[in-house]
Amino acid sequence: MKLMEKKNLKKVAIAMACVAVLSGCTAKSETKGGTDANSSSTKNEKMMDKDDKKMMDKDDKKMMDKDDKKMMDKDDKKMMDKDDKKMMNKDDKKMMDKDDKKMMDKDDKKMMDKDDKKMMNDKKKVDFKLKDLNGKEVKLSDYKGKKVYVKLWASWCSICTSSLPNLDKLAAKNNGFEIVSVVAPGYLNERNEKDFKSWYNGLGLKNIKTLMDTNGENFVKSLGIKGYPNSIFIGSDGSLANFHAGHMDDSKIIETMNSIK
Repeated sequence: MKLMEKKNLKKVAIAMACVAVLSGCTAKSETKGGTDANSSSTKNEKMMDKDDKKMMDKDDKKMMDKDDKKMMDKDDKKMMDKDDKKMMNKDDKKMMDKDDKKMMDKDDKKMMDKDDKKMMNDKKKVDFKLKDLNGKEVKLSDYKGKKVYVKLWASWCSICTSSLPNLDKLAAKNNGFEIVSVVAPGYLNERNEKDFKSWYNGLGLKNIKTLMDTNGENFVKSLGIKGYPNSIFIGSDGSLANFHAGHMDDSKIIETMNSIK
């Protein structure tokens, strides 16, 4: 009986030992399983963080690219608008300058045509009462019945003075017309009357009848003269037959005088 009890107690002890061993293995397995789970969870979290970061970086890059593009498009548009405006302003200016030039040329032509037409229309009114270098009064009407060439000039005008010797020789010939020169002391930078006489007497001209229109009051201003030389062609009836601004050589003078009555 006692022997059986001992055997049973031994069996119980062995069984309890096995249970203890099995319990330890299970706990170890659970512990390892828990560690593996924790490791897997950490790995998943890292993977998610990495993916989230990639996604965020990608989204941020897209957003930045979009913003940069907007900024570049905006800057490019400003630059293009600025360049276009400059180009338009430049082109507009060229067009305006061209149009202004055309308008000015057209207006100048109209003004010249208008002045010439007015002078021709007023030809019946042409007359003057001037003085020669000796103080003698001379009127245009004194030449009525004769054609008269009148040269308007100034002592400071080089082309005027350089042509005087030839004109003086022409005046000595029988041309079928009279030659008269007119200066305006004190007008358009001309010398005063006293200084002009002194200067003119030193030229040695003998045949040209030179008359003085002091300050241009009696004749020159009425013609609207703004520069020299000018040529006036008077018909035998005392009217203005032609007018020319600028230099004319002797042959052209003769040709023009022969074309009028």
